Amino acid sequence: METPTPNGPDGTLQARTAFLIVQHKNGEWEAITDFFKPVTVEHTASVIEMKFGASEVVSDIEASKQAAITAHQLMARTAQMQQAAANKSLADQLRL
Repeated sequence: METPTPNGPDGTLQARTAFLIVQHKNGEWEAITDFFKPVTVEHTASVIEMKFGASEVVSDIEASKQAAITAHQLMARTAQMQQAAANKSLADQLRL
């Protein structure tokens, strides 16, 4: 296991990158990267909450990736269909 990066002179944790997972009052989970946004919490997260919250955020990221892939495929298929319709229209006009 790696040794954690030492704290700065003012006690600030020195890290390469970070994000915060929060559970909103409505139960939704969100990963936040804006550390300048104030956050007020009701209680310190339990290990179960940390595990579930991290899992929910990963699941949302995967769902977003799949939605983007599906949207891209639909746009590509729509473009193919539009091109086929244009080609058919041109072919029909040339038969006159």
